[in-house]
Amino acid sequence: TGFKNSQGISNSSIKIANASDVSGLVPGLFQSAQQAMKAYVAYFNATASICGRTLSLENLDSQTSSGGDGQAATTACADAFAMVGSMGAFDDGGANTVKNCGIPDLRAAATTGARANVPNVYGVYSLRANLVETAPADFYKKAYPGVDKKAAFLYLNAGASSINAKSEMKGWEHEGYDFVYSAGIPVTEFNYTSYVSAMQSKGVKYVQYVGAYQNAVRLKQAMAQQGFNPLFVMDPTAYDQGYVSSGGSAVEGTHVFIGSETFEGSNKIPEMKLYLQWLQRVAPGAKPSFFGLFAWSAGRLFTDTALKLGGKLTRASLLAALAGIDNYTGYGMLSPQHVGKKITGGCYGFIVLKGGKWVREGPTPFACGPVVDTGIS
Repeated sequence: TGFKNSQGISNSSIKIANASDVSGLVPGLFQSAQQAMKAYVAYFNATASICGRTLSLENLDSQTSSGGDGQAATTACADAFAMVGSMGAFDDGGANTVKNCGIPDLRAAATTGARANVPNVYGVYSLRANLVETAPADFYKKAYPGVDKKAAFLYLNAGASSINAKSEMKGWEHEGYDFVYSAGIPVTEFNYTSYVSAMQSKGVKYVQYVGAYQNAVRLKQAMAQQGFNPLFVMDPTAYDQGYVSSGGSAVEGTHVFIGSETFEGSNKIPEMKLYLQWLQRVAPGAKPSFFGLFAWSAGRLFTDTALKLGGKLTRASLLAALAGIDNYTGYGMLSPQHVGKKITGGCYGFIVLKGGKWVREGPTPFACGPVVDTGIS
């Protein structure tokens, strides 16, 4: 009762747009987020509707660039009611566009402060570059005594990776880590030998890397070739079958801190089983990913919120409702995320790659701690 058609809403459908990095510097970087949205829309349309309307999905390629993200945002603003499940390494490109047009932008995650600071932007993975989690730093320091005193931090010197790495490094320094070496690696760099040699000369015992898993594979291969085997840690970007299959034995022993449950335990989580099943329906052979989980969860949160609003659904009412969402777990798939508050969640699980398979280490499912404001955004 009272439902009215508006921008992107017709008598038969509600159009949503997904803008994710498919082409560009790192081809397929966040294609899994777009595939997850395709899967969620197919699932929803097969089982439900919003006031008799199905979902219509417009897939846009943000091209792993600020310009591409800006173009995608312009298209979404003109065509869609909302943006849902998007993921881009240069999402600052469309920040002003979505702010000016007022479109609800419920992302898998906002990777830059410029996008996260827009009032009508929310991330289901509620990262803020300046708010760094302490639980992972504390876990590795306690589990592997001494590594924090001879640490190194390397990162892909492009897009969100650079800012996130600098903020994370400062946050981990707050927890007592001494980074004796750090380096930003150009996207075009293919020879990582000099970086490995520099770390070896400084006696590094702990290496943390932020960037695309494709580049992390190159780093790990160079480390293996030079017989350099410190503790190697990455964020959830490495939790991807592409990292395992392309890296082979070189990536064995990689440690990852992750803000979700794992696919290996999917039989216990009905929502994750749905994601895996419908992903194969829309993209047979596609591999699930951490970012796919959050894109699917963005779709779920969008439809759940829209259904609750019913005849009162508008862009303004949707945004007001999202502002009140806190400790969101995506039906048990995610660690608690502070969607409405737009602050980094403090709970993480820990996995390590052994024999080509990810296995749990440390507290199950999550260890929690405070976040540190580094002032870097």
